[in-house]
Amino acid sequence: MSENSMGGNIVNISSDLGLISPDQRIYGTPGVPAELNAVKPVSYSVIKSGLLGLTRYLATYWPGRVRCNAICPGGIELDQDPEFIEKLSSRIPMGRMAKPDEYGATMVYLMSTASSYLNGAIIPIDGGRTAW
Repeated sequence: MSENSMGGNIVNISSDLGLISPDQRIYGTPGVPAELNAVKPVSYSVIKSGLLGLTRYLATYWPGRVRCNAICPGGIELDQDPEFIEKLSSRIPMGRMAKPDEYGATMVYLMSTASSYLNGAIIPIDGGRTAW
């Protein structure tokens, strides 16, 4: 199949939790029984993992016509409870959550012709969290 210069480009947005399971301990409240504590819902992990499978599938379904890649961002610090930020940050090698502007350049790259040979890639942008 010849390359279509007007072909499409899909960038799926998954999550670090599409690559790893959520650590439910960071969502709990001390003193609250485990069965009553907040958790990251299973649907979140299932959907974010499914996006990675979809990314790989589409990368091979439409080669030469449509590229498909995905990013797996980690959590963005946006006025969450300070205890939650501390718990999550302690599980990230860089020791912090992302700032809101730390994903844009990767998206620009993935949507540009600079990444014209990138297809089926899964890119974690998580401060190293999935490296552990």
